[in-house]
Amino acid sequence: MIEFSLFYVVITFLPAVLGFLGCVFPTFIYPVAIFCLTALSGFSLAGIFNGWEIAYRLMWIGGIEFSFDQYTYPLLFSASFSILSSILLFRRCLSHYFYQITLVLLTALMVAFSAVDLISIYIALELTGFCAFLLIADNSDKKSLFFAFQYLIGGGLAMLIYLIGVIGAYRYSETFLLADLSSANPTALCLIFAGLLTKSGIFLCGLWVPNIYSHVNPQSSAVLAGCVTCAGIAPIARMSVDLVPIGNSMVVIGVLSAVVAALYAVFERDDGRALGWSSVSQLGLAILSPSFSCLYAMQHGVCKTLLFSTLTVGASSPQHSSPHHNESEESLAHPLSASQAVSNNSLNNYVSWITFTVACLSVMAFPLTSGFVTKNLLKTDLTSNAKIIVSTSTLLTTTVYVRLIWSRFQTFLQVKKGQQDGSSLASFDLNQFYLLSCSCALVLFGFTHWNLYTFDTITNALTALILGIILYASVVGLQTDRFVKPITRTLDLVGAPFVVAALLLANLLYFKI
Repeated sequence: MIEFSLFYVVITFLPAVLGFLGCVFPTFIYPVAIFCLTALSGFSLAGIFNGWEIAYRLMWIGGIEFSFDQYTYPLLFSASFSILSSILLFRRCLSHYFYQITLVLLTALMVAFSAVDLISIYIALELTGFCAFLLIADNSDKKSLFFAFQYLIGGGLAMLIYLIGVIGAYRYSETFLLADLSSANPTALCLIFAGLLTKSGIFLCGLWVPNIYSHVNPQSSAVLAGCVTCAGIAPIARMSVDLVPIGNSMVVIGVLSAVVAALYAVFERDDGRALGWSSVSQLGLAILSPSFSCLYAMQHGVCKTLLFSTLTVGASSPQHSSPHHNESEESLAHPLSASQAVSNNSLNNYVSWITFTVACLSVMAFPLTSGFVTKNLLKTDLTSNAKIIVSTSTLLTTTVYVRLIWSRFQTFLQVKKGQQDGSSLASFDLNQFYLLSCSCALVLFGFTHWNLYTFDTITNALTALILGIILYASVVGLQTDRFVKPITRTLDLVGAPFVVAALLLANLLYFKI
């Protein structure tokens, strides 16, 4: 590990400095933001493939340290990619206000991803929550404001619980470093993890995730899905490696989160909420393996960014628009109405549908996609019992995304049929090139790690796809009115017992009773 203090300080705080400069020079913030985000994306990719480790120690006494390592680079790439995609795809409807918030958010996330002490994590997550609140809040939508304040207050209470745990841990270990928490009080550790799980939106601590995704504009959804929900993954992974009982507890919580949230997603009719529940499920899978959690979260964040960016493209009718759409504030709430932020032409509809489909297949862990590689890497670090749960979650996830692909395909056909002959050909613009490049990257990443392509892994992936189609067609798709409402109401009733059972099982494992 190389100690490179100046480099860490510059690369971490550069986005925030550029964001504040944007207040003074708003005209130049767009090209500067693009350059900064592209450079950070390239730097994080280089760090992933080369295994760079860069450390920075601010305080020796008490321990205030930061490290760019295997936990930092994947999440940094996901965060920079999400913000870069939002800026490129929705640039025509964004103000300098959005640039400034996202750049400050990126600095907060970089600190959260790289911090190896409890105090720095607390400060970074608090700043992340405040920036997320500004992205969620919309004066034109009362529900959006309600959920924004709900997130702010809930997140603040979660971090208060976290801070109490930090104080309790420091009394026993006399240090804030994550690696020295083995001597900390178990109650303090439980409080710390409760705060981190809430910030990451894992298990029923993540009830705020689907609500927000269904009541926020697409560009903000892409940012929230790609980076904000992953803010607590790196600290959880670091502590799970050093504290074996905590790692066992995370397996229990991750398993329940993956299955229960996937069930919610299966019977959810709103696309935004379905993607939100899917995020809760996928992040539950991520914490199962500390070694590959950040890599899996990166893949999930990239795919969710592309999904939210293309979810409403080509939706020309009200039934395909977001439920929070407000005609009086079209420029903020819908990508199609904001000065043609995403061009609504035939070629763009083709490209957006291809990108949406490839991203869905990647989340489904279809062979020759990035999701297939990351999910099978995850499985290599799990026990046989946990692998069964992962397969169950994959089946439910496949059912969700089969529905989404079919719904988008129907929308694509309707839009194509309604278009005039003169609009069938359109110029190839930057948005289309960018989306196609991202789709190709998801496929090319699937060609790595050829050792994962065995008869069993390919068979399992194809079997999950076939069973997902059958489940959707026989139960979910054709019997919606009969089954959806009773099942969702039942899940709402049993949700609280599930979370109580998860905490009890986690504590039993921790104390080895």
